[in-house]
Amino acid sequence: MPAPYISKRSVALRESSKEDEVRGRLQDLPEITLASVRADAKASQLATEVQGIISAGKEATVFLAFWRDFPLALKAYRFYSTPHGKRGKRKKLGGGKVGYSRDIMAYWSAREFWILDRAFRAGVNVPTPARHSDNMFTARFLGEDLKAAPLLKDVDIQHPKRIFDKIIEQVFTLYRVFLIHGDLSAFNVLIFQDEPWIIDFPQAIDFASRLGRHRVTARGRPILLRDIQNICKFFSRFGVASDAESICDECIAQVGESERLEASSLVR
Repeated sequence: MPAPYISKRSVALRESSKEDEVRGRLQDLPEITLASVRADAKASQLATEVQGIISAGKEATVFLAFWRDFPLALKAYRFYSTPHGKRGKRKKLGGGKVGYSRDIMAYWSAREFWILDRAFRAGVNVPTPARHSDNMFTARFLGEDLKAAPLLKDVDIQHPKRIFDKIIEQVFTLYRVFLIHGDLSAFNVLIFQDEPWIIDFPQAIDFASRLGRHRVTARGRPILLRDIQNICKFFSRFGVASDAESICDECIAQVGESERLEASSLVR
């Protein structure tokens, strides 16, 4: 049977609709500043003060904030300078500083906040989530004397096997509540009070929905394996022997349907 005829006009209309979709998602937006974050955080009652930057990642910046005298980490998803496929779109949109729309950045922020909340209620060592508003949320500040806890990659580890086991245990617990971190490495683990704390969940896979869960689970195995491989490779330099494939299989197999924790059953 011959291929159906597709007119040039239909192709042009399709390309036009794609460009309109891009325009809806990508907008010319101003850079966020400490002053703008401080003003927005106060207006949203996320914080009474925002002092300065703790760290800056690909999609968001983390600030040291306060609710009265209590220190918090405030994560603000940026409306600009996100690396996901915008370079090729700049010419179509007329150049300039291009960022994702406010609605999309607010969605990413809310998604990470609620994933963080699920992980916290399941007992994973994550910064305790506090409040969310628009493209920002606050969580427990991990550190002492207003100095942020160091990343795993920057720590002289005294008991590497114990820390390794703790991280893998938390990977297992995340899986029990249908979460895979998706970007786990020595760059996304803090060491605070001699314990590992997992941070940064924007790439997390959430397969809590029962509809199509088995398909998401199957697709998620390579990502779960990559997370585990990253941790195994890092700790191998400290003489910790491990088999990432076996750990991944155990993580999946040891959590049967009857053993998994539904989010609704978790009590905060």
